[in-house]
Amino acid sequence: MKAVTLLLAAAAFGVQANHDEHESHGHGAHEHGHGHLNLVLDGNQLMIELLAPAADLVGFEHAAKTDAEKAQYAKAMAQLKQPDTLFRLDPAAGCSLTQQELNAPKDDHDHDKADGAKDEHHHEDGHADMGAMYTYTCATPAKLSGLEATLFTVYPSLEKLSVQGILPSGQTAAELTPSAYKLSW
Repeated sequence: MKAVTLLLAAAAFGVQANHDEHESHGHGAHEHGHGHLNLVLDGNQLMIELLAPAADLVGFEHAAKTDAEKAQYAKAMAQLKQPDTLFRLDPAAGCSLTQQELNAPKDDHDHDKADGAKDEHHHEDGHADMGAMYTYTCATPAKLSGLEATLFTVYPSLEKLSVQGILPSGQTAAELTPSAYKLSW
């Protein structure tokens, strides 16, 4: 439970810092191609939260209307349910996924409630964010010294990830890109 509190604190800090930074430039915090990754390593638990514009993860930000859009939305939700294709952790740490929660704009069907999607995350200007939170339990957390963000190959329009983390050694912040996708701590 301590990790949940820490992750929420990191996420709240990141949202406020990002909001303040963009407010001075006259923009909202929503920027296509730019996602956010928050992580907390507490004891043997690793929590990773991914948040990105729906345009980068799905290809559009409105409710899916056509059959093609519904298929695209379903594919995006399926991809978010496979964190091993989005992130690579050191196998020596023995981390296994114990929980995941998807946060996505709803399509126009009721089945999205069953797949874990939550209420829509729309900005006033019509932009939508989506993402997921993953919780891992690691057998040997001391051997976990970083992660690789392999999601850039899954979501090619995603150009960068702003990372904030709380680790046993302290806080970390970084920016990951398709060519610099490894985070070490």
